[in-house]
Amino acid sequence: MNALLTTVIFYLVIKVKLFKLMVLSVKGGFDLKSAPAILAELENYLKREAITKTQFAERSGIHSGTLSNMIRGRRPIAIQQLDRITQAMGQDEGFFYNLYIDNYIIDSSRDWRRIGALLQRCADLNKLDCIQRIVQHVMDNLMYSPMLFDTAEALFAKDRLAAAALLYEYVAESERSQHSERLALCHYRLFTIALGDNQDDNLRAADRFEPFVERLDEVDQLDALKELANTYRSLQRWDKVDELAGKMGHKARIQYELQQAPHRKSEESHKAPGRPLFFISPTATYCVGMCVMSWGIMSRPLFISIVMPI
Repeated sequence: MNALLTTVIFYLVIKVKLFKLMVLSVKGGFDLKSAPAILAELENYLKREAITKTQFAERSGIHSGTLSNMIRGRRPIAIQQLDRITQAMGQDEGFFYNLYIDNYIIDSSRDWRRIGALLQRCADLNKLDCIQRIVQHVMDNLMYSPMLFDTAEALFAKDRLAAAALLYEYVAESERSQHSERLALCHYRLFTIALGDNQDDNLRAADRFEPFVERLDEVDQLDALKELANTYRSLQRWDKVDELAGKMGHKARIQYELQQAPHRKSEESHKAPGRPLFFISPTATYCVGMCVMSWGIMSRPLFISIVMPI
């Protein structure tokens, strides 16, 4: 009887300890499955250099209490803190990023604040292999698609084009069966990023993107058609140039008429195409232009559409 009671008590104690560990993990402590390789590297460094946690905290600019909690596994390391630790240890920027992905992305709960911050830093350092590892891990859950797209847009705006292209590709692949504006925008961004000096590559980029133009916002369609027309012009595909110029004229006229509608005049701001939106087809049918000077400030934006004789 006593042996049975002792066994029951032993198992109860084990369950209580396991429960406490699970709670700690949920609250942001160490993950039961992860080997804290970064923390091991840090502790080895402290021993090797014979410095205290307080001294390292001063060197890294991290509060000593925060550093102590991280080493004990009571809180995860934020990417900004990892950068400070890396610098204080005399390593190159991003030295521990692959370990960070292992410990805090793959082997831990998916926290978008952590993932998003890491993607931004990887883009800043052009660590495309790290970006690929992160995205491959999270894209089995389509919930992350809008957030990855927003991150791609932020990187695109910052001219981090290679990193943005990776994210656009993954989002486009995950939404390939949908007919969304986001999918079309991904292909539009990939088209503009792909344009370069190689004309064969430019033609492939244009052919890949063109079927998605009509899914874009009406104003974005104007900009996209202009970019496509300029691409085909450089390829001397005058039939495509004239075709796209005609579409531009039609869509630009519709946008101008919408801007002149009484219910739109009271609006203080609205989306406008890129400036200047002006295109000329020198070989045949169209000279289509839309000159929008200080759009939203002038009361009457100027629209020009001229049919040229051949």
